[in-house]
Amino acid sequence: MMKIMRSLLVLLALTAFVGVMAQTYPKYGQPVDFPIQLSATFGELRPNHLHAGLDIKTQGVEGKKVYAVADGYVSRIGVSPYGYGNVLYVTHNDGYTTVYAHLQRFKGEIAKYVKQYQYKNKKYTSQIYPEKDQFPVKKGDVIAYSGNSGGSGGPHLHFEIRDANERPVNPMFFGYKIEDNKRPLVRGISVYPLGDESTLEGGANPVYFSVVEGNNGQYGLKDKVYVYGNGELSFGICTYDLVGTSTNKDGPYFYELYLDDALAFQVEADRFSYNEQRYVNSLLDYRHYKEKKTSYVRTETDSNNNLRMIKKRNGTVTVREGDTVNVCFKISDYVGNSTTASFKLVGVAPVEVERPVRRRSEYFVKSDGSLNNNITIDDFNVAMEEGTLFRDEWIQTGQRDEAGCCSRIYRFGDEGMTTFKKFTLRIRPEEKWANNSKLYIASIDNNGRVSSLGGKMKNGWMEVKTYTMGEYTIKVDSVAPTVKASNFKDGQSVKALKSLRFKISDDMTGIETYDIYLDDVWVLGQYDAKNNLLYYEFDEKMKKGTNNVKVVVTDGVGNKKTLKVKAVY
Repeated sequence: MMKIMRSLLVLLALTAFVGVMAQTYPKYGQPVDFPIQLSATFGELRPNHLHAGLDIKTQGVEGKKVYAVADGYVSRIGVSPYGYGNVLYVTHNDGYTTVYAHLQRFKGEIAKYVKQYQYKNKKYTSQIYPEKDQFPVKKGDVIAYSGNSGGSGGPHLHFEIRDANERPVNPMFFGYKIEDNKRPLVRGISVYPLGDESTLEGGANPVYFSVVEGNNGQYGLKDKVYVYGNGELSFGICTYDLVGTSTNKDGPYFYELYLDDALAFQVEADRFSYNEQRYVNSLLDYRHYKEKKTSYVRTETDSNNNLRMIKKRNGTVTVREGDTVNVCFKISDYVGNSTTASFKLVGVAPVEVERPVRRRSEYFVKSDGSLNNNITIDDFNVAMEEGTLFRDEWIQTGQRDEAGCCSRIYRFGDEGMTTFKKFTLRIRPEEKWANNSKLYIASIDNNGRVSSLGGKMKNGWMEVKTYTMGEYTIKVDSVAPTVKASNFKDGQSVKALKSLRFKISDDMTGIETYDIYLDDVWVLGQYDAKNNLLYYEFDEKMKKGTNNVKVVVTDGVGNKKTLKVKAVY
């Protein structure tokens, strides 16, 4: 039986890989001049987004040369303290666009053009779209230098390829070869009772099993899984891949589930659209991730999950008393290294278990917007449009009081829940706060930590659009940001320095704007948000002698902090 099963799995895997190669892709050059090692693969499943490219290690340092991989032209340039940081987009003659992100700096004329744009518009954050003939590039041209800008967690190059419709495509299709003989690893299996009929081990909650590792990439469970009752189940797997010599926990290429040797569920990391990103929260066991920080891929496909990477969507099974079902996960990387995790489900007689009792404070919300899509509770309102939820949900509501708030604290769901679209959240402040311009809507997590969702006053209500579920209230932010010089003192000579650096922070509504002036003339301040650092690199604006430096920083509700110091150059 097992020999037949393994043969079937090999045949199906080969068929899938042949399907990938059926579409022809151009062969591109290397974006770096050293052997590629990866810290992340295409399509990795992360909370709130899918990884859209390859993360290429840069030997732990910044400043490595970055090369255009084919002829084309620079079609877009981005600068931001968040996300991709410094990023270049090169559109090629074949219609594809390559993306080079988290850069330290741009090359030559591109860098000069970006700086001119920033000075002209008096802002650091920029999205620039040059004319088609402004920056032509040839394959092998140095276009930038690798870095750690934006939301990067360490020096690397994020390399991405998009098709003519701006959809990210797996860069491995374009001729990149990385020596890899390591199989994916499996760290856990989960089983989820669905509906009101199935129970596991006497309970109606999901069960998470440790796996036993065998030989040749085969995993299993210590025992059979007993199903009490005649109901439906789905499954989950915690897995990751090691690519080549890298020790990073990367994403596999194929996730497959076989039920009694028949392929029931499949995910392929081939391509997706940016408007599909949040479907990943439906594919993952989101609640378990929020609680345990461990990712399980679920085989149940929610009604409002249209992620195109899901190729087969029948990852559930009904088990009746007396049934035995063979369950097998097969996980593969891009070059075909594969791992299996197998176990048996056995149906036994039903048992009585305690089911959750629905309270008046719970609302059954339909994902199609037809039921309870607009809920008002006293001075609290939530409005959801069609397709906001991944599936129909029971959502708990409630309210309570707490000192230091400008409204009651209201609940809508909990932080283990999430949505595909933003929903509108509205809270009416207490009357004495109604005309205060420094209000914001705050989210309170299970540990009591407060974070700002922002919000604006509209017709007497504070309103914001958010993905965040849980507890909310209105708070007031009357405290300005903090600003202090970090690499020089007031009146000190700075001739030995290359830049003026300032630490800026705000612990409530966050940094909104930041400006640096020399003798009342705006100069380019570059903001490194993850390090709370604002800095000005010396250029022709820095004059010999004493420069009067002014730094002006505002937060999300308009509180302003101004620092005035002198720098002698």
